[in-house]
Amino acid sequence: MPQQLPPTPAAAAAQRDALAQALKVFVRPARHAGAAAGPLAGWTVALKDNIDVAGDVVEVGTRLFAGRRATTTASAARRLLDAGATLDGRTQLVELCFGSFGINEYTGTARNPWDASTPRAPGGSSGGSAVAVAARLVRAALGSDTAGSIRMPAALCGITGFKPTFGRVPTDGVFPLAPGYDSVGPMAVDAADCAALMAVLAADPSLAAPALPARPRIAVLPPRLWPAAVEPAVEEAAQAAAGVFRASGFELHEVDAAPDFAALTQQAGVLIAAGAWSVLREDFERRESDFGPALRERMLAARLITAEAVAENTEARARAARAFEAWASGFDALLLPTVGCTAPALADVQERGTTLGHFTRWGNHVGGCAISLPAGFDGRGLPVAVQLVGRGGSDATVLALGQAFQAATDWHARVPSFLPTTGA
Repeated sequence: MPQQLPPTPAAAAAQRDALAQALKVFVRPARHAGAAAGPLAGWTVALKDNIDVAGDVVEVGTRLFAGRRATTTASAARRLLDAGATLDGRTQLVELCFGSFGINEYTGTARNPWDASTPRAPGGSSGGSAVAVAARLVRAALGSDTAGSIRMPAALCGITGFKPTFGRVPTDGVFPLAPGYDSVGPMAVDAADCAALMAVLAADPSLAAPALPARPRIAVLPPRLWPAAVEPAVEEAAQAAAGVFRASGFELHEVDAAPDFAALTQQAGVLIAAGAWSVLREDFERRESDFGPALRERMLAARLITAEAVAENTEARARAARAFEAWASGFDALLLPTVGCTAPALADVQERGTTLGHFTRWGNHVGGCAISLPAGFDGRGLPVAVQLVGRGGSDATVLALGQAFQAATDWHARVPSFLPTTGA
């Protein structure tokens, strides 16, 4: 047979555009070329549509901000441009970042690329960023993580997502959900690319090649101490991941007591909702009808949170952060599932009153950092993930542990073998 020639640049661009349209990834195709040279020269990086670049329309997934044009450029975006990256496309997100499944009635919902026949949730709120990377439309993307919004979509879409320590990456120019919890971080195929991005985003070149501790120590919990029940494939993947670390010579610590993650998740939920109400109150009181139904319900509930409840949970958060720091001092990271399931069918999602964040939200609450890692597939071929959660400030160690896991596995290198047709 004659050798098949690669597609022309024009044909490749047309294929990319058709795939992006089928997956409903981008809300706008904004493109900005970076510096001619730098550590990210040649990289294409998509931006979640809550990150400002001067001149871009940035709507944050809501009718409320239709046509809003940014007047400044977020430091995170500027650092990528200065490092040579090309910013290539604005990705779909949950309305005002407040939701975990990735659904958006205003912009449309990005489609998880791992199922050609059934539309499935991409995860939220950085769903479009995860889909763009999983479908190899860009090399990497930026997301934001208030309660798991980088890690949850990374898990459902089979890519790597890193939530840095709070404050490690500047958030100016990033529309806030809850300013006391928001973080900006990288989403990529692998942990090595996340580390390269973090070196730029945090202005810390040492993060590009993070070193493992001399005797890496991983903590694991029995499932009875997990904050929620999980699907069998998720439990099996977590057990297998522990085996990978053990076979790699790491010390595994079987921990038989742990913080009450469910209680921490509940505390965080109160404070995140209160933070969102503080940010959005004026807009909500003037233009409630411009909020989508799911977000409107969340805001109505947030409005009822009392000052006393905020004070009580703020004090509880401070205690929880100190307790986690002490509890986690004997190991380098805690191994847990990222989410308790694989990507649900969109038709089955009940966004109101439910969350995917049982395993993620508490990490933001106590000030930790975490990385979500592809760790297998369920019987339907949908990605399963685990995460490593570290104490605040241990970003380099967590990134290095993620790279070590991926040096021993190839789950992150798998590419969706079936993608939706343009008519789906």
